Amino acid sequence: MTQRGTMGKATTHRTEITTAAPVPFDFAGTVYSHGWAVLEPNRWHPDRSVLTRTERLGPGRVVYVTLASAGNSEKPRVRVGVEHGGELTRQEAATIRRSVRVMLRLDEDLRPFHELCRRAGPRWREAAAGLGRLIRSPTVFEDAIKTICTTNVQWSGTKGMIQRLVQVLGEPGPLSAPADAGLPAAFPTPEVIAAADGSTLDQVRLGYRAPYIRELSERVASGDLDLDALREPDASTEEVRRILLDIKGVGSYAAATLLMFLGRYDYLAIDSVYRTFVTSRYFGGHAVSDSEAAGVYADWGRWKYLGFWFDLWKGLDEEV
Repeated sequence: MTQRGTMGKATTHRTEITTAAPVPFDFAGTVYSHGWAVLEPNRWHPDRSVLTRTERLGPGRVVYVTLASAGNSEKPRVRVGVEHGGELTRQEAATIRRSVRVMLRLDEDLRPFHELCRRAGPRWREAAAGLGRLIRSPTVFEDAIKTICTTNVQWSGTKGMIQRLVQVLGEPGPLSAPADAGLPAAFPTPEVIAAADGSTLDQVRLGYRAPYIRELSERVASGDLDLDALREPDASTEEVRRILLDIKGVGSYAAATLLMFLGRYDYLAIDSVYRTFVTSRYFGGHAVSDSEAAGVYADWGRWKYLGFWFDLWKGLDEEV
């Protein structure tokens, strides 16, 4: 369904798209299960339980997307409202639908994970009721850039870097001011970041990450590295991890995070965050070996990361 309206001087259209979700499915819990919900161009609106995002469909073609829960517990769906200039083609609508399914992992089979949660006890009961689909970006490139911007920095610093990256290099949407005041631009493409000069990147204030982000963008833009191909299930987790570790700026923590975004949950980085959490929760604060620390989630098998994440998430601050 498409509706017309005016915002500022631009004539805009709103198209409604729906897509099916698996059972069980918790929309708000899925969107807000990871900090990506609040990294631009995503914005989470808790008062309305909707996620908005600015999405680039092609050169000069940027739309605003609003995601919300629809349907019921037996037949859950996601409602996607698209604000756009001109007509939205069937191909563009299909692209948006695919992006939403990728972001919310609607095609992942998490039934084995939910069964493990039911067996694991009350602490994981909420996850068993429809969580586990940690929000991610439509592209692995966006996830990789954002992950590099989480290394060696407080969360507020990460949010600032990504906000500036989008503001400085992202392509703005079609709506004219003041109606779109405050709406973020789309996430910048690899080509745009690769072509940015030093003074432009200086405005983003990426610190030591700047050359890593430039090199990654250049590799993706040139075709030397196909990050989205890493979502294919054929390669082993160890093979994919080696490819990720070959990216400058990606260490053990970042590789484990990116493996999670790729739907591979069988690897855990035994870093300072992990050690602090498991020693506090399971070892009375006493230092233990890495093998002992890793053994805490051994029974979760290929779902180790999700078992750890929801164990950790229960104790994190509510607002990200």
